Parts: sequence; C-alpha cells; structure tokens
Amino acid sequence: MMNKTFIQLIKFGFVGGVNTTIDFGVFTLLTLAGVPYLAAQCVSFLCGNLNSYLMNRKWTFQQKGNGIGREGLKFVSVSLLSLLLTTSLLVWLHQSLQYPLLLSKLLSATAGMMVNYLGSRLWVFVKPQETVETPTPH
Repeated sequence: MMNKTFIQLIKFGFVGGVNTTIDFGVFTLLTLAGVPYLAAQCVSFLCGNLNSYLMNRKWTFQQKGNGIGREGLKFVSVSLLSLLLTTSLLVWLHQSLQYPLLLSKLLSATAGMMVNYLGSRLWVFVKPQETVETPTPH
C-alpha cells in the first residue's frame, strides 16, 4: 500500500502539471500579444496559483471548511515568496544569462513548484493534530 505522503506528492505533481499548463498558456498568449514579459509573468503566475489553491486544497490535501483566514493567508504568503523567486530567476536567466524566454520560464517555474510543494505540505495545508488524552493514574 502506498504511503499517504507519496500519494500527496503524486497528486501535487499532477496539480502542478495543470497549473504549469495554465501558467505557460497565459504567459505565452500575453507575451505573443505584446504584453511585457514581467507583467505577463505576474498575471500568468496568479492564474496558475489560483488553480493550485483550489485543486490542492480540495483534492491533494483534502482540507475541509471554507479555507478563509489563517490557511488563506499562509497560502498567499507562500505564493508571494514563490512569485518573488520565480520572477527573479526568470529575469536572471533571461536577461543575465541570455537563456531563451520560454526556457527561462520553465526553469523558474520548476523552482517555484518546489517552494510551493514544501510550503503547502509543511505549512499551509497542515491538519491540526488530534490531541490524545493520556490516562491519569487514580
């Protein structure tokens, strides 16, 4: 039988593939339409990240409740960190190292997926531990 963490990782990878498709699709359409690539990066990242939150919350990590509040703030924090990382890498790879734009996007998105998984698994979608009462001697 597969371990729960491994199954979550597989689900997260699938969701990541869907998110990456959304991110790349929006990014490509916007840049082809003449939108500057940094603006396209922000918009496409947010589109993919919205999908990430919805799919990972319900399917990957099977969270209950409305998701507003602490969990939402944690997700936004991880997303902002990931956006900062991916955008910085995108600029560095494309402008400084002269990598092609879509290759730079792919490499930066890969780094962002790692940050998102670790943040989601270890901080955002952590279920509260059930407290177990230990019997007290009488």
